[in-house]
Amino acid sequence: MSDISALSHDYESTARFAELVNTAVLALKKSLRHGRAAPPTREETLRLAEIVRAVKTQVEERVREVSPEVPSEVVERLRTEHQSQLGYLIDDLTSAEKALAGSVPLDADVVRVLDEICDAADASASAMFRRLRRR
Repeated sequence: MSDISALSHDYESTARFAELVNTAVLALKKSLRHGRAAPPTREETLRLAEIVRAVKTQVEERVREVSPEVPSEVVERLRTEHQSQLGYLIDDLTSAEKALAGSVPLDADVVRVLDEICDAADASASAMFRRLRRR
């Protein structure tokens, strides 16, 4: 696979991941802040919990192959941004996962953690797009 093909594939998977997470988080924020009539379904919150669990697993470097797959660039960006406080990030991810799974109520801290994942995904996709454009 050529460099451009590999970069294009990586960009596509990172952009797809960013869109998936952003859409799910936006729906959650709307339900929490605006009290819309239809809160996120159990399936939607469990899907977010799976994503958070996958991010946490990869940040901890326990397993490389997890489902759903989180682009390595997103994980690396989170590790870099939280380098000196990685333990706190892992604790926050664990708390967010529990809240999304229904063990504890959803609150602003969960949204903050989800926003960090969204920011890392968006920044990674943007950086890849810029690299792809330069080629």
